Amino acid sequence: MRRHGTMTREEACDMIWSLYLISGAPMYEAPDYDSTQPWPYKDERDNDIAAKSRVISALSIMDTKQMSRNLGIHEQRLKHLHAAYAAAIIKRLKSLHLPDFGKKETALKDEIIRSHPANPDGNVIGSDIKDYEWTHRWNNLVTFSSRNSMYHSYVSGFMEKIFVPMLVKYFPDQAGEVVKYIRKAGYGDGEVLDLIDRTAGYNSNTAYLYQGKSGEEHRKKLQRKQSGE
Repeated sequence: MRRHGTMTREEACDMIWSLYLISGAPMYEAPDYDSTQPWPYKDERDNDIAAKSRVISALSIMDTKQMSRNLGIHEQRLKHLHAAYAAAIIKRLKSLHLPDFGKKETALKDEIIRSHPANPDGNVIGSDIKDYEWTHRWNNLVTFSSRNSMYHSYVSGFMEKIFVPMLVKYFPDQAGEVVKYIRKAGYGDGEVLDLIDRTAGYNSNTAYLYQGKSGEEHRKKLQRKQSGE
């Protein structure tokens, strides 16, 4: 995408289809956190999550005007396609995240440690672990916890910050379209303006998103918060 020169129509089609396939590809069919089955993807823990993230990154730097000329389709149609890809990815990762999992993780780890036959008193686990089912259970819990954190960090720390400004750029003065895709990404009505606040913020480019009674009330609430009231 960053190379010099103009893409051919065939190259542009290949790119759009590739992004579509990666966007819709299933996540790893990972064992549950209490499973005794071995992790099936050798040396891979988050490549599926990272791949989804790279799709959104690719969409954000794509020149939709040039791409629409290459493909011979209306630019606005391409923008809707990009927005749909990004929304579907974010919704998928949000749906997999368990916000309260950390509260019970410690108890789960303690229970697994106590269940190890070589450590009936819950002592520190040594390196000579021969109970493979126990090992898989421990590894699955650690991996599940790590992936659960990644779902949230990838969405809130990266994807949201690209997604909302992209929608603002694609649909200026079309608040309905921006809100539509934010909802498609899995956000409820009460979350929309909070999401805009922490990503694009209130400015001359986003003021149209704060129109209406709810937008005005939200602005006042934000102003009170900023002033420390």
